[in-house]
Amino acid sequence: MHQELFGQFDVPELGTYVVEEATVAPSGIAIKDGVAFNSAAFIHPPYHFAQVTQRLAGSSLPRRRIRGSLAVIYGPGHETYGHWLVDFLPRLWVLAQCGYDLATLRYVVPPELTMVARSLLSRLGIGRQQLVPYRYWREVIVADLLLLPTGLRAQNRVGGHFGEATAFWTSRLGVQEPEPGDNPTHLMVSRHHVQGARILNNRAQIEAIALARGYAIVHPQDMTLTRQAALFAGARVIVGEYGSALHGSVYAAAGTLTIGLRGTARHPSFVQSGIAAALRQHAGYVLGEMTLGAAEGEVGQVFAIRPEDFERALDIAAVVAK
Repeated sequence: MHQELFGQFDVPELGTYVVEEATVAPSGIAIKDGVAFNSAAFIHPPYHFAQVTQRLAGSSLPRRRIRGSLAVIYGPGHETYGHWLVDFLPRLWVLAQCGYDLATLRYVVPPELTMVARSLLSRLGIGRQQLVPYRYWREVIVADLLLLPTGLRAQNRVGGHFGEATAFWTSRLGVQEPEPGDNPTHLMVSRHHVQGARILNNRAQIEAIALARGYAIVHPQDMTLTRQAALFAGARVIVGEYGSALHGSVYAAAGTLTIGLRGTARHPSFVQSGIAAALRQHAGYVLGEMTLGAAEGEVGQVFAIRPEDFERALDIAAVVAK
């Protein structure tokens, strides 16, 4: 765990790869003349990269030609809101910095593009007519010119331009500085709606402690995108089970403290620390005891946070947030 937090120093290269006559494999992998292109900048795990390219190599799927330029801004994890905030939307800034007009480009998207992702893109000025749905395993797409903007994250670290890239897309989303008193400043982000993965076993007890300490219990998934953005923008302390909702701190101001509640398994990593460092925020964690035999790498991780540990974390938060 210490290695995860302190042992990573590298960040990805920055720029846009331009590939002529390239095939787009599922999850945005580019293939040119039978050679698949991969890089840490596209967060394709080695096992995923191997599975996709091997399966595609043994297929004879019909090819769909896309004339002109086609940009790939997504990758593995596109079903998850947090990946769009941290990994995919910053790539729009990369494209813009390379001189591309985001309003005229076309973007390949997965067949099951979520409504949240579709709404984010729409709010950023990317219309439905610019989206090219890719029917995985029923076709392959061949583009005249494939644009591959790099991401700004490698494992738990993000590049030095992450703050600039985040400000670029959040400003387009219409996030405004909240007026004093508009929103609660201390948030407890609830993950009660999530079933089957990373379950806080004593959630009711922990949320009751937060409520007693003056925290507002919030459920971002029930809010509009602009309401979520305004909520986090006005926060000084954001506490919650580690997950996508906690990455809403990208809307928050410098100096904001996030506290992630999580188990001791390696997954889901410590990306929140990278976000905080890039945005001049603070990040901390309360580690809970794993229960029900949850082991390293298991999907159904169940953990419990000791109330005294959580109380101590809130004591520290009260000092940091002054």
